[in-house]
Amino acid sequence: MRTKATISYNLIISVLLTVLFFVATHKVYHLPFSYGDDHRALAMLHPDKVSDSYKAALYGNTPDLKGCFGIDMHIGRFRPLSWSYDELLCKICGDNTHLFRLSNLVILFLSAFFLLCIFTCFDVDRLSAFLVLGVYVFGRNNETWWTLIPPAQNIGEMFLLAGIYFWLRYRKKGITGFYLLPAFLFFLASISKESFIFCIPVLLLTDYLFFNPTKKLLMKEYVFSKLAYVIPFLCLLATVLHIKKVYGYSYPESLLSIAVYNTFQFVGGAAFFLAPLVLLVLMWKTIEKSFLVKLCFVFVVWAIIQLVLLKGIKLDDQHHYLIPWLIYPLILTGVALSEIKKLSGKWYTAMLVAYGMAILLFAKNTNANTSSYTAQLQAYYNMIDTIQKDSSTSDVVYLGDNACLGDWINGTRVIMDNKGIKKELYFATTASCIPSWEMEYAANSPQHAFKHMPLDSVFYPDGKWIILVENSAKNGIVNDSIVFYKRADSSFVKINGKERFIQGKYYYFSVPYPGRSIGDMLRGNFNAENRKGFYGIKLNDIRYLEELRVGDGC
Repeated sequence: MRTKATISYNLIISVLLTVLFFVATHKVYHLPFSYGDDHRALAMLHPDKVSDSYKAALYGNTPDLKGCFGIDMHIGRFRPLSWSYDELLCKICGDNTHLFRLSNLVILFLSAFFLLCIFTCFDVDRLSAFLVLGVYVFGRNNETWWTLIPPAQNIGEMFLLAGIYFWLRYRKKGITGFYLLPAFLFFLASISKESFIFCIPVLLLTDYLFFNPTKKLLMKEYVFSKLAYVIPFLCLLATVLHIKKVYGYSYPESLLSIAVYNTFQFVGGAAFFLAPLVLLVLMWKTIEKSFLVKLCFVFVVWAIIQLVLLKGIKLDDQHHYLIPWLIYPLILTGVALSEIKKLSGKWYTAMLVAYGMAILLFAKNTNANTSSYTAQLQAYYNMIDTIQKDSSTSDVVYLGDNACLGDWINGTRVIMDNKGIKKELYFATTASCIPSWEMEYAANSPQHAFKHMPLDSVFYPDGKWIILVENSAKNGIVNDSIVFYKRADSSFVKINGKERFIQGKYYYFSVPYPGRSIGDMLRGNFNAENRKGFYGIKLNDIRYLEELRVGDGC
């Protein structure tokens, strides 16, 4: 009876937090596909509509299920289950974008449920478990549930949490053969995304050090879990050896600075390890040093592996790459809070206040981020719709300050394709040269997928549209290198300090959204507002004007 009551409680709390998350992020669920990572799902829906330039950006592949496997083979990735899941959603949801977004809430609910079940296995009290679950739901990983449609990250995370739970159940029950289910779940996580492959050995190491009653490394229950990561790893290794490179992003910063930055994001995402550190202080004299050494060893191995995997990725706030890194610290935090409750009511109350405030801050940031994202995407479509209605031009120039093509131009192309906008899409950059850290990418076919236009030719008055999508403008500000302004009745843009006269007109396609920071709230200003959007330039067509003058006999 107690087990059924606990499962019912975990289900109710998971539903409750999922509903609260929906309330905080409700603005996004009516939005269309984004020009960001979503474009692959949109292309999978209508592979027959995509242009040749979009296919060229995907190494010549048609973006159907088979094509997605081929694309992964070109960039050193192995995630067959994720693309199969995407294809399934395309079959079920069709063009109903809100169903895609709502499907992520189902994954959130299941992930929250399995995390609560893990806390149950560790006898974490309900209030402590609820607090940590709040940090998990509203913390820096939650981008995966409201903006990406649907990422490989969230289903891999769900399967990994489920696998951990059922492995713990196996250790408690000791039923022969029950270890097959977690092994299968580990396998599903491993073929969802590459980073989860490397979690499984550390999970098995943790079990060996803390939960294995016989302390035998070569046991039959480990065989299937080893296969669960060895097989996907060999497939990933074959992919990497085939293309002779490992998938990653390029940044001008050094690997050391990226590692430090990512470590800071990780510590912040783990709520600064507040509860585990407080528990360590409270139990310093009684804790077994051998237990502490083993715990630190496992945690360091876990962290180092994740840092190595992220060597070419610089995390931003609210970034889904923090998972699976945060799973261990969150479990440890739940256990620590529960132990603090037993040791000191005063310290536990302090932890309740600290973590409660952290959850409120995370929830506020989640609402602010989704509001900004909503305004940004609405403004983007306002710009695209304006271009679609303009029949006077056949060309669109995508202008960015990056020397290499970004993912946003692919999204713009596929959205234009699906809207039936047959205008040619060019790429132009304000950068004077390709930096050395991007040279490798520049040599690949995606860089040459779109026609390039020299900056000197961009502002020639031939009626084209110039759009800036790489950097959204907040309250009219793009960045330090691109500034728009008017003088008298004339429009100008200053690029890298050089002023250019615009023979035409620039538009700031923007949408308002709440700009209430914590400082605004403390000052009693609840009406603060920001604007988020993009600049688009409609150039005059001198040739058309000249033809009119000739026709009028002027």
